[in-house]
This record gives sequence, C-alpha cells and structure tokens, in this order.
Amino acid sequence: MVDFADLRNKNIAILWFGREGKSTLKFLMDQKIHFSNITILDAKDDLDNPDAIHAITWSKYLQDLDKYDIIFKSSGVPITTELVHVKEKIVTQVQLFFDNYPGKVIAVTASKGKSTIVSLIYALLKNAGYNVKLVGNIGVPILDEIDICPPFKTDGDPEFCPVRENDFVVIELSSYMLHDLRKKNFISILGTIFPEHLDRHGSFDNYVGAKLNILKGSEINIVNHETLQRFDLDKAYTNLIPYDQGSAYARMDGHFTLGDKMIFSVDDRKIPGDHNLENITAVVALADTLKIPMEILHTTVREFQWLPHRLQEVGEYGGIRWIDDAISTTPESTIEALKTYGDQIDTIFLGWTDRGYQFDELAKYIHQSKIRNIVIFPDSWERILESLQRSNVLSSTKEDPTLPHLIQTSSMQEAVQFAYEHTEKWKICLLSTASPSYSLWKDFEEKGDLFQKYIKEIT
Repeated sequence: MVDFADLRNKNIAILWFGREGKSTLKFLMDQKIHFSNITILDAKDDLDNPDAIHAITWSKYLQDLDKYDIIFKSSGVPITTELVHVKEKIVTQVQLFFDNYPGKVIAVTASKGKSTIVSLIYALLKNAGYNVKLVGNIGVPILDEIDICPPFKTDGDPEFCPVRENDFVVIELSSYMLHDLRKKNFISILGTIFPEHLDRHGSFDNYVGAKLNILKGSEINIVNHETLQRFDLDKAYTNLIPYDQGSAYARMDGHFTLGDKMIFSVDDRKIPGDHNLENITAVVALADTLKIPMEILHTTVREFQWLPHRLQEVGEYGGIRWIDDAISTTPESTIEALKTYGDQIDTIFLGWTDRGYQFDELAKYIHQSKIRNIVIFPDSWERILESLQRSNVLSSTKEDPTLPHLIQTSSMQEAVQFAYEHTEKWKICLLSTASPSYSLWKDFEEKGDLFQKYIKEIT
C-alpha cells in the first residue's frame, strides 16, 4: 500500500505513457512530486511528455528497474519476465484506488457487455438522484475522476483532509485490472465468461481466475446465472444474487421480470440485440438490490442510447446502412451482432490481431446470414479463411460467382471503398471484426473512428 506522505522521497517510474500513464503523471504532479523524481518508461520514442520529465524509450526502457522505489504500471502492461523481479514495487491505478477510497464502489466485469452495464448503471444512479462517477476500463482513468488522497502543502508536512466521497463510484474492470487485484467494495457484478485475451493470460483457466477475482472482497455479488452454475460459484461464495434466465431477475412473455412480476417490455429500449437483454437484466437486479423504483429503471432503459462503436448506427450513406461494432473483438461478440441484424447484412469486416481464436461457429452464422461480401484484415485472416472454407462459405478450389466476394486488405480506406461498390442498396455494412485491433490500429476506438471517417469522406 502506497504511503502518500512518503511519495515525495521516492524514485518513481511510470511504465507506459498512454492515457493512463498521463493521468498518473498529473496525479503525481498534483502531489507536488518533483519532476526530477519521475521517469517515464515506454517502448515508443514519440512520446507526448513534458520536456522536464525524463523518459527512457525503445529497447532500454525495461533496463535498470531496480533503481526505482515505485513503478506505476498501466493496466494493459503485462507482468513480463523483465518485471517479475520488481513485482513488489509495482502499483496500478486500480489497486491504488481500492487501497485508499473509502466510499461505495460498484465493480463490473464480463467478457463482453461490461461497458454497456456500467453505462446503464451510471445513467440509472444519476436518474435516481445520486452523485456518481464512472471510471475504469471504459476509458476514464480513475485518478482523473476520484479523490483518493489528501493534497500536500507547497512546503511542509502533508495536510490530511477528508477524501471527497461520491454516493457511488461505478468501475468497469478488465481481466488485466483484476489479475492479482486485492479489493474491498460494496457490490460486484459478474456477467458471462467466454475465451478472451488468451494470449495475455496463457489459458482459459487463468483468464477465468482473473475474472473471478471480482467476487473477492465484495459485500454483495450479482452474478449471471449461467456463469454461477458453470463455475460452481455457490460452493465458494455465499453472498451471491443470480440474474438472467433461471433466476428471480429474468425475462418472461416479452417482459423483464422481478420474481413473478413483469416489470416492462423487453422491446421498450433503444439499444439493439438480444445480448443486451442480459445486460439490462443485470441492472434490474442491481436496481432491486439498491431499492431504486422500477419506474426510474424503466425510464433509464427506454432513454439509454448506443455507446460509441457498440452496434452504433453510423447512418445511411450511399444508400447503405453502416453499423460500427468495433468493440466486438471476439467471435462470440460478432455472432451476437449477426443475430441482431440477420440477413440485413450484406458486407462484413473481419480480422486483425491473431489471438488464436476459433472461427468455425462464426463462419456458420455468416453462411446462415447469406452475407455476399467479406473484407478480411491481417493477422487473423488465415484462421478466418480456413473456417469459411470448412463451413462452405468459400470454395478452397475454384472461383464461384455464387459465393461471397472477398478481399484481403490492410487498409480501412480500401475496405470502405469496396463496401461502397459492392453492398446492396438499403442493406448493412457491418464492422464487427471478431478479433482485436492491435496489429493495425491502437485500439478498437481508432478502428471504429477510421471506419466512420472514410464512410463520410468517400460518399
């Protein structure tokens, strides 16, 4: 646990200088840490860092780690062999938050859907009149939003003043953040779990172990019923509230339910997709747990808008409906997009980073959807092509005009141009790649932004 009173006497490193790293630097400067005590470590050389802050980049950035007293690590940085021997010196924003924030925290994780759940919770609590903050993996660095320690006087001893608490802090936690996390909090929500980030965690068991860390240290755990049964969670935990089918918080006759009581229609919502019914059901369970009136929940769900890059309707351009689902970076999440739009989809963009996923089930859904145009990006395109051939979506032996028109490209601009030329009028071009974005783009947001940019430029 970091001793804030002693921070100014430490030799501090910030490992990776992206959004979270810049937030950490601001936090340290706010604590009156002298710039000479701070070093930025990053593999990139083109850092947007203040001139006064020393930076070590390229191949030398992980050398001489022993000389630092504290290493503030961004959550996305794995504990590599170079970091193992200094692991006790490593601090993350999320651990710093849980070690020092005394207020009520609602933590959420799932393989997919967690951003929708936390955003719905945030909207619900705001509508219910609470003072609430939304932070974490959704893209808002914790230290930018939450007061977790007292400020220092300009000269002299630290002045310990009360932390300004919110009624609630809602935090989205990724498996990276949850790995080795120690916490105490009010409510945790655990959604469905399926294979994801296996290149980072090494195995599905390791990934599941990281996800299940969210249940430790919580007063109340709201858990997807299927997840609870699949991993026998009731054998290890007693403070469980199940939600979704098979529980008190589910759906029946086209309505969300609370026990035997029907609350409101599942169709009274703006966010599309059957998978979002499960996400909303998690929030039903939370609302009931917090004794928030169902009328406020109903209004929240009815008014809740799409999040960027999550089945986002970009608009109609060139007589084509463009859907940005850049957040879908696994085969399972892309399958949910296909279920949402069915045979309305005429063109789909697939591929990017190869994490070893299996695409056979996705290929079957593509075949059922009768998609006529497929764009595939590296590096996962070989696995996708093999699955498409096994599912008879593509021929491995000859050109067949009845089979989908396919191109392989590394250019988003070329992909969008292809979609303009080949997508049937009034049908959908869907960006839902079933793979992460890191081989070509910084993240799914950059991928989605480029998709939208070229749609509007080529019109």
